[in-house]
Amino acid sequence: MKRMIFFITMFTVLSLFFQDALCQKVPTECIRAILDEVMAVQTDPQLKGQEFRNKRRAAIKRIISQNFDFDTMARQSLGPYWERLEEAKQIEFKAIFQDLFQESYTRLVLDFLVREKILYTKEDIDHGRALVKTTIARVNEEIPVDYSLTTIEKKWLVNDVKIDGVSIVENYQKSFSRVIKQESYEALLEKMRRQQKAIEKN
Repeated sequence: MKRMIFFITMFTVLSLFFQDALCQKVPTECIRAILDEVMAVQTDPQLKGQEFRNKRRAAIKRIISQNFDFDTMARQSLGPYWERLEEAKQIEFKAIFQDLFQESYTRLVLDFLVREKILYTKEDIDHGRALVKTTIARVNEEIPVDYSLTTIEKKWLVNDVKIDGVSIVENYQKSFSRVIKQESYEALLEKMRRQQKAIEKN
């Protein structure tokens, strides 16, 4: 039993190290490692069933938090309004944005990505930025999913995802800008706080 626990622990540590090593070198292999880890959670026989949904959600959130550049995503989602905020308000916005993004993206993954076949079709790298093009191949359709990445401390991190040509960050930017123009930044933040509380409550 002790030997089994030792091997499981070592495998976990090595798999995390291997993923970090990949993310420090090749963008496509970084995305592949992230999606493989998500698939492993989704298909883990010990996490099957509705009663383990929260455990699956927590595991996927951990993967997202380790591999997404929330500094860039939060800044881009606010567009020109970001620079108008003092540092304390930027930190508050980023924390709430990260919570909401992780929850919505995790829900998308839980409902959509299970045993799909993923094709890695193209990789472009230019001065610390990369674009990894993939396709989710289903029985009757193919869905293009493109990942934008930047290098932060020698590690590739995702800063946007385009699903069938629609950018998640651009969608956030349009929605946030509309609320700020029609109401105010404080109104936007209050809406986001309410969403965050609803998630915590559930």
